[in-house]
Amino acid sequence: MLSLLPSPPPRRPLTPLPPAGEFVTILSELSRGSVTEKLRWAFNLYDINGDGYITKEEMLDIVTAIYSLVGRNAIPAVEENTTQEHVDRIFEKLDINGDGMVTLEEFMQTCTRDETIANSLTILDTNF
Repeated sequence: MLSLLPSPPPRRPLTPLPPAGEFVTILSELSRGSVTEKLRWAFNLYDINGDGYITKEEMLDIVTAIYSLVGRNAIPAVEENTTQEHVDRIFEKLDINGDGMVTLEEFMQTCTRDETIANSLTILDTNF
């Protein structure tokens, strides 16, 4: 009976947590870093394989992970198709040249020109 069930998708290996000192550096950049440093950190978060580009699949993986953490508690609750639609909208905005990949330059350019994104970075600011 169990053989009739579809097999789960393959899982990527988990990335190990950074050493404590590196973790503190990351927190410092997020809380006290410049807009450029914060955006570079965000870009690197989405660039899962570290090749210097964000693909729609990488973005979907990260957004899905974030939604799985907060989605059940979000009002209204986040649905799976909502995640894909959200990623499609964001990716279209970020992929300026339409080549299916977002470079650091495209990411920086879009994020610094988008008032909503720029304002959201100030949430992390602890420089009072």
